[in-house]
Amino acid sequence: MLELFETYFLFSTFEYIMLLLVVTAFAVQLYYYVNVFGRVAFVSKKQPPPAPLLPVSVIICARNEYAALQQHLKPVLEQDYPEFEVIVVNDCSEDESETLLASMQVQYPRLSFRTIVKDEIFKHSKKMALGVGIKAARYDLLLFTDADCYPAGNQWLRRMQSRFTEKTAVVLGYTRLENNRAWIRADRLAQAFHFLGKALQHKPYMGTGSNLAYRKSLFFDNKGFDMRITENLREDRIFINKVATPKNTAAVISPEAVTVSSLRITAKRWRRERHEELRSFALRRHGNRYPQLTEVFFRLVFFAAMAVAIVQNTGREPVLFSLLGLIIIRLILQIIVFAKAKKRLGEKGLLFMLFLWDLIFPFIYPILIFSSHLPHKKSGNRGLWY
Repeated sequence: MLELFETYFLFSTFEYIMLLLVVTAFAVQLYYYVNVFGRVAFVSKKQPPPAPLLPVSVIICARNEYAALQQHLKPVLEQDYPEFEVIVVNDCSEDESETLLASMQVQYPRLSFRTIVKDEIFKHSKKMALGVGIKAARYDLLLFTDADCYPAGNQWLRRMQSRFTEKTAVVLGYTRLENNRAWIRADRLAQAFHFLGKALQHKPYMGTGSNLAYRKSLFFDNKGFDMRITENLREDRIFINKVATPKNTAAVISPEAVTVSSLRITAKRWRRERHEELRSFALRRHGNRYPQLTEVFFRLVFFAAMAVAIVQNTGREPVLFSLLGLIIIRLILQIIVFAKAKKRLGEKGLLFMLFLWDLIFPFIYPILIFSSHLPHKKSGNRGLWY
């Protein structure tokens, strides 16, 4: 019996360390899948008490977006909501956007637009166009989306507005991608699991300007956007980190509250946007500069330590079965959370790619962090900002 015990359960110091790393990393992963990602999957479907349908200003910034406005603006204007306005900021467009907006304004009195004339000397980022739209808004509740996005249905405005209360000043939503590579869609979804789950955990740290709402009074009370924001930084990430608190922020988890982006994202653009995001987080007033790093780090530790532990314990069936049990528990938890959460966010498919991205991303994220610190070329095509 003693010999059997020594065979299976006496380990070297290094073996003990590997097993401890496996258990620790598994515990951290369990925390994220239950307490962060799991909140997106299992947040109560019970609707909050009906909020007064307060008037809303929808703000869209567009630069050379004639085709997108022609295709996507109508669903915004035809939302099932009693009182709202849609303000399009035509930001230095060189196409026929202004003519299109003028013609649509005849059919839709809710629509108004502001045109920023191009200046060859003074260059500006998107925050200026947003500021023009915010100042033009008649109402305190502001809802933002992009010209290349459209609401998933006519209840989008109602669902986003429903989370505003006397204490709520920020509402976060999700934007799903269509007609994009599966890995890019999976990355967008996995990131949403994180930032929406954190918001539901009362630890908000970011929002996306393609589906985001906040109060006009909040914007001016906090003196608007950070003066350090340039065309290579993400104003939505920085502003939400600046103003969101555990008590004033809500997240909407519903297929009806989703916007859909038709923007085609190349691998180059995805990398550039990820770099902009990481540089933006450097301006955060509070919280981790790399908000996904803790979870990604322990995911990587789990994979590496598990691989080493399996090799070390070849021939020790009880230990191998225990390690296999941890892998199976994690896999089952992933299936449940991924399947449920993506459904709640209106996504279809992607389950296999989410598993694949779960394995790949921990190796990509450190590279993104490192490369975001390297000197970068400023974009010469300002249209890419949109």
